[in-house]
Amino acid sequence: MYKLLSTEEIVRLGFNHADIRRARACCLRRLSRGMYLVSRVCERDFHRPLWASIDERIHEVFIDHGDIRDEVNELNASLSGHFSQRADQRTDDSKPDPPEEIYSHISAALIHGLPVAYPVTHQIEVVRPGVNRRFKSIHVRGNQIPQAHRATIGGAELTTLERTLIDVARSYNLDVSVPMIDDALHRELTSRETILTTLAQCLEKRNGSKVRLAIDLADSRRESPAEAVAAVRFYEHGITGLEPQVTFHADSLRRDIRVDFCHRRARLIIEIDGIGKLYLGSGVPRQELEAERRREQWLRDQGWQVIRISWKELFEEAKFHDILFAIRRAQNATA
Repeated sequence: MYKLLSTEEIVRLGFNHADIRRARACCLRRLSRGMYLVSRVCERDFHRPLWASIDERIHEVFIDHGDIRDEVNELNASLSGHFSQRADQRTDDSKPDPPEEIYSHISAALIHGLPVAYPVTHQIEVVRPGVNRRFKSIHVRGNQIPQAHRATIGGAELTTLERTLIDVARSYNLDVSVPMIDDALHRELTSRETILTTLAQCLEKRNGSKVRLAIDLADSRRESPAEAVAAVRFYEHGITGLEPQVTFHADSLRRDIRVDFCHRRARLIIEIDGIGKLYLGSGVPRQELEAERRREQWLRDQGWQVIRISWKELFEEAKFHDILFAIRRAQNATA
């Protein structure tokens, strides 16, 4: 849980607006109007009231990874700040109650704990009946959300898991929606049938075929957002026959080997290196790297071709042309 402060709270700590501007160049990050995130413990004793709870390990440091995870984490923090502000408004008798709203789409997905494969919005997304407006940090939709499609988590009202998956599939690309549906099915949070039942109840019919396609492409066997993005790319490039999470018995290694994707007829293995492997650098222990090398060599010794795809390459064309060529070459050899 990160340290979030409103402008009023910072002023009560003894800071004026000039102090806040200087702190923003140091240990304070602006999330949205009137809401700040304490990003680190600095060397300025004057700033101690801002980060004392981080130093005392009550709150966490907001770690910058230097990659796309930062944008998702920042949106999550903005979401927490927005909820805190609304909670304060409801308890402050001197202020009018905030308008009724329901968290939806990516914001609801974050609250449900669903994976966001890559950043697609910096805005908090909510539904307010009869209102359609975009502000700098919030996107308000005027959809009608039936009571059966509403849930409450930690005091926040949001769309149910199934309605959230449908709304994301309706509004965003397949490489955003399919990883979320995969994750929900893999963790047995819902079922394909339940999602389809909820879809039939929706008043909104826009992009219905797109939603059904996302549900059709989902597979509970896949274990990471990177694998789900890869499966979407296979579909987009017309690549078929790749089975997820196939296990081989490697007696010489005294272990089982499980691969991300396997094309049996083409004797082809696809391994996906997700964002963690791409960005965490040399933090992998040497013995794990050596075990991975032996694992891949065993597959090659058994006559399998292994193609590895990095996170960056999931958004490029080259590797998928290589996969298509490998499959066609194997098919031609068989013919």
